[in-house]
Amino acid sequence: MALLIVVAFIAGLVTAVSPCVLPILPIVLATGADGDRRRPYLVIAGLIASFSFFTLASVQIIDALNLPSSTLRDVAIVVIAVFGLTLLVPALAVAWERATARVPAVGASLARPGAAGGLITGVGLGLVWTPCAGPILGAITSLAVTAPGSTATLALVVAYAIGAGLPLLAIALGGRAALARLRLRSASARAGRVFGVLVLATAGLMAVGADTTISADLTSALPDWTGTLQTLERSNPVQAALGDLGVGSGGSQASGSGSDQADGPLAPEFAGIDHWLNSPPLTMAGLRGKVVLVDFWTYSCINCIRTLPYVESWYQKYGPEGFVVVGVHTPEFAFEHDTSNVAAAIARFGITYPVAQDNEYATWTAYNNEYWPADYLIDATGHIRDTHFGEGDYLQTEGEIRSLLAEAGQSALPSPAASAAPPPFIAGETPETYLGTNRAETLAGPGMPPAGKGQFSFPDQLPDSQFAVSGSFDFQPEYVVASDAGDKLEMSFMARDVYLVMAADSPVQANVVVTGAQTGATEDVSAGGAMVIGQARLYHLVHLDSAAHAVVTITFNGPGARAYAFTFGG
Repeated sequence: MALLIVVAFIAGLVTAVSPCVLPILPIVLATGADGDRRRPYLVIAGLIASFSFFTLASVQIIDALNLPSSTLRDVAIVVIAVFGLTLLVPALAVAWERATARVPAVGASLARPGAAGGLITGVGLGLVWTPCAGPILGAITSLAVTAPGSTATLALVVAYAIGAGLPLLAIALGGRAALARLRLRSASARAGRVFGVLVLATAGLMAVGADTTISADLTSALPDWTGTLQTLERSNPVQAALGDLGVGSGGSQASGSGSDQADGPLAPEFAGIDHWLNSPPLTMAGLRGKVVLVDFWTYSCINCIRTLPYVESWYQKYGPEGFVVVGVHTPEFAFEHDTSNVAAAIARFGITYPVAQDNEYATWTAYNNEYWPADYLIDATGHIRDTHFGEGDYLQTEGEIRSLLAEAGQSALPSPAASAAPPPFIAGETPETYLGTNRAETLAGPGMPPAGKGQFSFPDQLPDSQFAVSGSFDFQPEYVVASDAGDKLEMSFMARDVYLVMAADSPVQANVVVTGAQTGATEDVSAGGAMVIGQARLYHLVHLDSAAHAVVTITFNGPGARAYAFTFGG
């Protein structure tokens, strides 16, 4: 236990120097703007106390009072806005001091009237700050729900909060020292007003949820100087100690994750999320009381794409009944790391549920996941009750959702779907075919060339389920690039539908020809076989009336098109 307390304290220190602290810096720095020497200490003390208490008890408070989950955050934003106003308007500062001096057991116990305002501001700050979640924080939040009253939970939460608070106190004192160098009273007053404007602006951003987006953008844009420091949190001794407490950062197959419980293993926290789309950041701890479907997907995966309408329909149907979907987007290709590409895919597929961008595979690893798509169905107590990998069994999954909602107390549920289309698989279908040097295994001819540019020609005969290129192509680890107009790529397949992941920095026109079967137009290829390659995504090349053996040939009418992988459907 001593090891975990030390590591929790260090994890707090690391969190407080990570990019996610930047959105609250105006408030921290402003604590030295009003001349009260105790203000920074009081604010940070309030932050530590608030973060500790509400990490331990917020779920229970919200449930007991039957309040929306955002209530505590909304109250905290109002407190921060009042603090900003006191920096701008001296009369309000006086009124605030008088009001907070009357706070029972707080204002009355402090030497100067109004000093309780610092504590109250810190309490608000502790409520709105969303730290960057590392392995230890994820474990702590899980413990806070499953064992909120235990000594171990209290010790870890307080150690983490103190570790996070000390660097923030240093920043606040540094800001105060900087203001003290402003010798002129008028200059100091102007600085106070500037900070007041900054604090109000920060409160406004928090009110619309933009602070979490900014935090995510900053974390993505700035160098990751905390990743190495968090290595300690992932070390075997630390994970073993967490396992002894019944948490650990592993998923449903990891020892110490709670798999000894009759109601299933405890679902891991979301870890290392780069961006949240369609939602502010979520935690498994904050979702207690809800039935949750964690759906691992990536937007160029045809199997994932075919499941999305079902997942979205469940979210729309059962969301009002306490059901939440979190789509964890874990990329397969480099271009799928781009947030704008993921956002465009979310819009294209009509996804309205929260999506977590898991670029570093941290949440994927926490769940010990291996597949796209993969669904983990979690009950209202936070335990994984059902898993499903790949397509299909939609009626069964919906039945499991309904069962867990009923178990959680929802008695009047909408009618279930009457039927669902089976996955379009056929015997002998060509498997997914990668084209880059890292994973390509079926290039027809003398074998896979080394990475780089070369001249190629089609073989006399293209074997089943193999591909070939003709012209000037540049082979790279993930993809192959057509270098000149007239370059050709062909694939022999057994399927009804053929898809190809492609991209081009500038639009490239191409022609698609199918030999050996009758084909029709698709959403990407017109009746004449013409198409335009641009945005990095999955392109639908071929649709046949029924599955057949055939060959598809793509002729690129300009340079720069990148081809990643063929996928197929029955």
